[in-house]
Amino acid sequence: MKSEAQSILFLVAGLAVCVGCTRTIVREGAAPGLRVRGERAPYAQVRMNTVNILDDSLQDWQGDEKDRRGKIAVESTNSRRTETGTVEVWAILRNRTDHPLQLEGRVQFFDQTQAPVEGPTAWQRIYLPPNAVATYTEISTRVMDVGNYYIEIREGR
Repeated sequence: MKSEAQSILFLVAGLAVCVGCTRTIVREGAAPGLRVRGERAPYAQVRMNTVNILDDSLQDWQGDEKDRRGKIAVESTNSRRTETGTVEVWAILRNRTDHPLQLEGRVQFFDQTQAPVEGPTAWQRIYLPPNAVATYTEISTRVMDVGNYYIEIREGR
């Protein structure tokens, strides 16, 4: 009986040592990116030369079942080279409500290979009168290597 108790004690001690030896590997530094997938984010990637409306409240549906629409619409967006070689981008936004809206916009510029060449610009205020359009514009600071852009719009803060 004494040797049976010693065997059990030895087995428990050995198991405790093995559990203590088990290590959790913690990786530090850069890790590979993961693509976001989900019903609420079907296009969870940066789509070049587009406008992304960040706030869900701007996309809440207004009106009856037959005429469902968000508070704002992006009528058009485009870019062009200026005389100095920088890139000017713009987005024409429509207010679909009966009251004025205050929005903010910013843009990030990318090169032809879609690598970022400038950090996001500062948020710029956009005033949208009721049932009217307004244009958000921004100009890059770099001259030659800008080839793409990505505009973000949110409610004014």
